[in-house]
Amino acid sequence: MRIPCNFTLILAGGAMALSACAVGAPMPTSEAKLREATVAAIQGVNPAQIVISEVNRQPAKISWRVTAGAKTYACDADDSYRLPSCSPQA
Repeated sequence: MRIPCNFTLILAGGAMALSACAVGAPMPTSEAKLREATVAAIQGVNPAQIVISEVNRQPAKISWRVTAGAKTYACDADDSYRLPSCSPQA
């Protein structure tokens, strides 16, 4: 029995789509979540002065740079924005 070419392409495309789902795409980065994590990590920072830049999302970690007033911080947290940590940069 001969399988039509279109059916084969549909099966191959479906298999590729399912395999892409298995990998799991990273969650989108939320600036609001980054602000909340920054405020939790830096005591006394004014949320209105926070400028977020250089966001780098990895499978299990997210890192970003924060400028608050005249100070700059390197921050990171897990991929769910938990356990935020910020250290001052020179």
